[in-house]
Amino acid sequence: MVTSRSAKPLVSIALALIAVLALNLPFLSTESLAGPSTPFDVVQAGAIHYGIIGAFLGLWLLVQLFWKAPTEATKLGLAASATVFWLALTLFFNLRQESIGGAVAFFALVGGLGVVLLWTRYLSDEISF
Repeated sequence: MVTSRSAKPLVSIALALIAVLALNLPFLSTESLAGPSTPFDVVQAGAIHYGIIGAFLGLWLLVQLFWKAPTEATKLGLAASATVFWLALTLFFNLRQESIGGAVAFFALVGGLGVVLLWTRYLSDEISF
């Protein structure tokens, strides 16, 4: 039986934050893992770094797909996760890059519009839990 209250949105936010932190923490970076005091070369360090990130994103995806929760809880978890990923993009990505900075900035703006539209649904008075 599915309860009316679910921890799925909180777990979704936590896994999204862990994935973002795994991407940005300095001790999990490829340069740190391929340093002089570690036995890994650059390729192995990159595989470890992106393997950790992929594992957390895969776990996030499995939670979204297979955790039985009310539909509104699932949608709230997805909206909150999208907000976390969008904030990570706007805060941590170097938009001054010559090659792709402008395109990423444009899609970050469009993604921000999408996040606003998602939260408008939850902040309106039409939803009853």
